[in-house]
Amino acid sequence: MKHPSAFLSLLLCLSACSQSLEKARYEQLDKVLDEKALYESYFQERASVLKDVLSEQTDNDQRYSICMRLADLYRSNCRDSAIYYLQAARSYATKGNETAEVDFMMAKIYVKSGYYLEAVDILDRYRGKELPSDILRSYYDAEYTWWWETTNDSSQDVSLDERNEKCRYYRELLLAMTEPDTWEWHNLQRAEAESRGERLSAREHAISMIQLSQPNSRAYAEATYWYAHSFEHENEEMFEEWMIRSAIVDVMCATKDYASLNEESKYIFYKGDIDRAFRYVANHCMPDALYYNGKLRPLQVSKFFPEIVSTYQEKHSRQARISAFFLACVSILSILLLLLLLFLSKRQRTLRAVREQLQDSYTEIDKRNRELVSINERLVNLNAQMREADKVKQEYITLFLGILSDNINTTRLYKNHVLRSIRQGNTKALVDEIEQLPSIDNDILDFYKMFDQTFVNLYPDFVRKFNSLLVEGAEITPKGEDILTPELRIFALIKLGITDSSRIASLLHYSANTIYNYRAKTKNKARGSRDDFEEAVRNID
Repeated sequence: MKHPSAFLSLLLCLSACSQSLEKARYEQLDKVLDEKALYESYFQERASVLKDVLSEQTDNDQRYSICMRLADLYRSNCRDSAIYYLQAARSYATKGNETAEVDFMMAKIYVKSGYYLEAVDILDRYRGKELPSDILRSYYDAEYTWWWETTNDSSQDVSLDERNEKCRYYRELLLAMTEPDTWEWHNLQRAEAESRGERLSAREHAISMIQLSQPNSRAYAEATYWYAHSFEHENEEMFEEWMIRSAIVDVMCATKDYASLNEESKYIFYKGDIDRAFRYVANHCMPDALYYNGKLRPLQVSKFFPEIVSTYQEKHSRQARISAFFLACVSILSILLLLLLLFLSKRQRTLRAVREQLQDSYTEIDKRNRELVSINERLVNLNAQMREADKVKQEYITLFLGILSDNINTTRLYKNHVLRSIRQGNTKALVDEIEQLPSIDNDILDFYKMFDQTFVNLYPDFVRKFNSLLVEGAEITPKGEDILTPELRIFALIKLGITDSSRIASLLHYSANTIYNYRAKTKNKARGSRDDFEEAVRNID
């Protein structure tokens, strides 16, 4: 299972590399086409130099030579300019052979540009005549060019077999007069091999032509064109690569009468690259053919240009329809999105309002909860106070019931004793006994002691908490055996709910004024508000 996987990976890799190379080739061609004006300016500079030299010459032989060079320079760039300088060269010709050379070169230019009648008119002047040996090759070359270029021209009343025979005839004459292994010799051999269907032989001669050509020359462009043709319908990748090379060199040489870019445009059109094919034909092939002002190239381009234009327009019309459809879809989706956004915005506002209402409800509930907690705390405090009051009541009821019972028993016993003493007539002894009874102050002190013990039992931390309500240094501390001080007893009664000064004075056997002074003096030492001090005392637990 590993071998198929490895083979598939290799195929994918080769495919990726091939696509990358193809993209690079077209990027190079596009770059050269974008710089076509620059190469045209280089061409015009070379032509301008020759024109300047021509304007300075006075010798007709020199003028003839320069005009022929200019005609050769323009023969693939502008037919009208090439014909102009050939006519100028004819006017400067001083020898008969020079005129013939001009005619043969003009005939070749005419026939290559599709002006067959003009070309044949020139050749008819020399056909059937004996020509000097030094111009025979030029004549044979012109004749060969005529028969070669008109092979596929159905307007000529000559059979295809006769045309092929004429081509072969003049080709053999030219080969006999051409030095072997030269560019021209290999070109003739290549044509001969093609006429016989010997593609490999034609390819080998095309390779030799490439090797004998200067890079970026018109000879190199022609050689690469024929080399690419040797791969047509056999190896499309090689055909494409070398046709692109030929097109690149044509542009760099400012050639307007070319075939390579035309054929490459057709090739990529049928390959499916419609936009690039249209761009090449519309921006370069047709304008260059019209600039050259020949008949052949515009005719060739016009044969496939309408199909490219139609397909291009159909494609872009289809794309426009698709774009319109997608634009409509996008518009509908945008409207739906807008409606959705409006709905979501409205929903968001509704949710926000509900959320605010819920928040208000939560706030109100929280407020009510806090109020309930506060009420509950107050209830707890009230319950605690009630329990405390019950406790106090129980303690004091028990205490004072005991006291009252003791007082009743004591009173009964003392009453019986007094009655008995009176009945017995011991009045004097009774008086003496009463006078010897303890002072009432001792009873008050006993009352204070009993009150203090009972209260402290009920509120063990009262003294400490009471002092915490006073400013520092004003604490009240009992002295000696006293449990409470007068001030503490007064506020202990206030804690028990007895706030009336006269009532406190009666219970403690003080004057009302003394109670008032104690209360005022103590409140003046309060840490907080003087008015809230007694309330704070009542809240001591």
